Amino acid sequence: MPGIVGYGIYLPSYRIKLADIAEAWNKKGTGLPGEKTVPAPDETVFTMGANAVSNALQHADITSNEIGAVYFCSISGMIEGSLAQDIAIAADLKSNVNIVDLHGSPRNFTMAIQMCLDALQVKRIKYGLVVGSDILTGGLGTGAGDPASEYTSAAGAGALILGNEGTVVDFEAMASYMTGLKDIWRDLNARFPRIGEGRFIRDFGYIDHVGKAGKALLDKVKRPINDFNHIIVQQPQGQWYQRVIEKLGVPKDAVKKRLTAPGFLIGKCGDLGSACLPVALAEVLDNAQPDEKILTISYGSGGSDALSWVVKPSIQGKKAKAIPVEKFFKNKQYVNYNTMLRYNKVISQTI
Repeated sequence: MPGIVGYGIYLPSYRIKLADIAEAWNKKGTGLPGEKTVPAPDETVFTMGANAVSNALQHADITSNEIGAVYFCSISGMIEGSLAQDIAIAADLKSNVNIVDLHGSPRNFTMAIQMCLDALQVKRIKYGLVVGSDILTGGLGTGAGDPASEYTSAAGAGALILGNEGTVVDFEAMASYMTGLKDIWRDLNARFPRIGEGRFIRDFGYIDHVGKAGKALLDKVKRPINDFNHIIVQQPQGQWYQRVIEKLGVPKDAVKKRLTAPGFLIGKCGDLGSACLPVALAEVLDNAQPDEKILTISYGSGGSDALSWVVKPSIQGKKAKAIPVEKFFKNKQYVNYNTMLRYNKVISQTI
């Protein structure tokens, strides 16, 4: 049975409080809770991804030459050129490794998992490396509740090593749902994403697609939602997450508990794009117990994939090799709004 052999993440140490963003736009008194990550001036999707891969290799406890494929997922990386290639070189992988770059939407991470699982199931590779890394930049002056908002657009990376041997989490099943909806898009000349109307995106985009993919998986595994110990969903907005897990059947009295459980990232580090699911999954696995069941659901512009996982007893023996996500949460230094804009390359300083 294929599954997760190791995982690793990376989060920038810089943070900005959401209240400071509101204050920069004279929206005082909003009392916005939460914060988000801000990349350092020299951090890129590649450097963050490379750090996450290094941590994943340490946790998996395998040699890099055993990896047969690299899938690099990002919606903020190169338009032309391969970051999967750069990751393969940085991790000292063999020259015959398969390299794949996926773009388009944050759903790319679960699509990469599907591709890797297919390669594992036909035994074309021994291990596969799936990396998600993004530096998202929201439109200036966008509201706290808007999609692709500067209040939520953040930076981070996560990596999973998948294989048939030495797994700590087994893959169980998968279901997908897609339509022709395009709710967020960006062309080559656009600095910031273009977005549709917020409520339409929320209701007919995110909630509809995540809900239908999730229910299709529940029907496939013949298990109610409450049998899953952890529910990890793409998190562009906190309130959207709350609504969609209610639609999936989580009782209202249990929703509040889910909003403070491991894997709920939006208030701690923001929207990590392609890195959201691997970072959230890593936080869950840091504290997971054998036989716990995990549901992960991606979303990206008209498409959603739901995957179920089962934690194995072997995870206990590898926990000491993982760098806890909590360590990244605690390692932080706050910056102001202008510094955030400079570090995100939105404005530049001239002398």
